[in-house]
Amino acid sequence: MTSALANLRITPHEIERLSGLEISDHLLNGFLWGTYRLPIRTSRRLLAVVITEPLVFGLSLIVATPLGLAFSRGVTSDQDVVVVIGAIAIGIGIIRQIRMQYQARHLRTFMRLLDEVDRYHQVLEAVELFGRFGAVDDLKVQANTPILEGLNKARESLIAGLMTEKILRQNRGLLSRRQALLENIEENLMTLQSLELQHQAQNFGDILDQALAISIRVQDEVTKLSHLRHS
Repeated sequence: MTSALANLRITPHEIERLSGLEISDHLLNGFLWGTYRLPIRTSRRLLAVVITEPLVFGLSLIVATPLGLAFSRGVTSDQDVVVVIGAIAIGIGIIRQIRMQYQARHLRTFMRLLDEVDRYHQVLEAVELFGRFGAVDDLKVQANTPILEGLNKARESLIAGLMTEKILRQNRGLLSRRQALLENIEENLMTLQSLELQHQAQNFGDILDQALAISIRVQDEVTKLSHLRHS
């Protein structure tokens, strides 16, 4: 990937810094007490669940064993001890599932924004592919092209969306900061719409369309979340 496009990527480390959450392709906020990225319809995410759940249950048994032995002092039946250990492990699993459901509900907007980041990176990869075949000659000539400007505006909208989601999720009442970020998203939308109108007949019009669509969806998500948290 060219340096100009590589600089437009939003790295996992940057997303974690902006959101305050640990992220991976399939899990959010940690392996043990986090939650799965929704929806779990893709084969890769289903595979992650199939692999993760037995591992977590095994760790729960490891934690439950000394606790079960401590609670079973004086119990002579090994079967009763196993039952106590199993009950503790199941209890840990139930608590984990409740916590996962709670986090999934409160991180739903964040998950949608992550999906938009994935779509944005797919657009970057498409631009890189076009560049290899000479379909986007501007990228080889200069960094300050309309297509790079449009992608940069989409990137800024995504970053503003992630920051706004964190502010609203943490509910710190930073209304002025939230409003500034929303205005930044709206400004990026206007710039993208202008670029799209100027270059809709050129070979990168579809890419600008996708960048604009990403920014519009980001604005919709943070606006809905803002109204929900302040209704």
